[in-house]
Amino acid sequence: MEGFSLPKAPEWVHAETWTREQQEQELTRRFMVSAVTLEADFQFTARQSDIILNVSLKCGTTWLSYVCHLIRMGGSQPDFHSLEEVVPLFDVCSVLGMDPNTVTQPAHPRLFATHAPYDRVPRGSKVIACFRDPKDMFLSLFVFFDSLLMLKGRVELSVFAKNKGIFGILKRMLDLLVIWWEHRHDKGVLILFYEDLKEDHDASVRRIAQFMGAHLTDEEIGRVVHATTHAEMYRHREKFDLHEFTGKLLEMMEEVSSDELVGRVRKNGGKVGEGEKRLTEEVKQSIEKEWQETVTAKLGFRDFNEMRQALKKELSDKLAQNEN
Repeated sequence: MEGFSLPKAPEWVHAETWTREQQEQELTRRFMVSAVTLEADFQFTARQSDIILNVSLKCGTTWLSYVCHLIRMGGSQPDFHSLEEVVPLFDVCSVLGMDPNTVTQPAHPRLFATHAPYDRVPRGSKVIACFRDPKDMFLSLFVFFDSLLMLKGRVELSVFAKNKGIFGILKRMLDLLVIWWEHRHDKGVLILFYEDLKEDHDASVRRIAQFMGAHLTDEEIGRVVHATTHAEMYRHREKFDLHEFTGKLLEMMEEVSSDELVGRVRKNGGKVGEGEKRLTEEVKQSIEKEWQETVTAKLGFRDFNEMRQALKKELSDKLAQNEN
């Protein structure tokens, strides 16, 4: 960003613990660095056959990217160093020096992922949008940023939740959810919920494959399902971590280098309902208030589960009509 300089790290930054004031100050500084770095700054020419995965942070981007990649590969698992080599993430292309227009992909269709808002998603291609219970999303965001920003447990959840920039990520996810819900019947749009991928993995893979135009056998579907279980992805977790991006981010944060993996596929991650159990009442109330002001006010759904059940009913009704 021309003419913009990031604040320098304070002298106490490497202390084992931070006061509440220091937590607020350093979280803001590090988030500012990550926000500048995670900017989808690119000129991209979409093809009609492309598939864009528009997924908010911590709503299943890595999982969905790998599912779609294996679907187009017929369930085979070619070796790659990092998932971004085969499914470019627009948001990190600039800092990694990648041009998504020229990246050679191993199979058709081309796949791309992005956390970008609706108005920055390239037009002219198919879109898969995936969302998650906002409480689970926010808890996952807290755990992920502890790793990505090298906070090392020094920032409390209450401080994290009150950071306007970070809470804004939740707000943008809900804004995106409302928009894609309103476009869910558009040709070339598929809307998914993370929880449905967890609840019925096989059916979700088949639905995605159908949308992609991939004609897979039951055996191939089975290979995709097996390879994209949490256990299998955790076994190969080094392939799903942004090594090069994290290194550049650490430099910008003036943080010492780390050999630790940034937990995009965590040992105990990916659980449904953890946000309700582990978030404080204050944080949950803030999330519920944001839902009411953003989603309930525009779509009428009182909570995430009601919205999820509505989509399930639509899909069930559509299936029944097709069978008649």
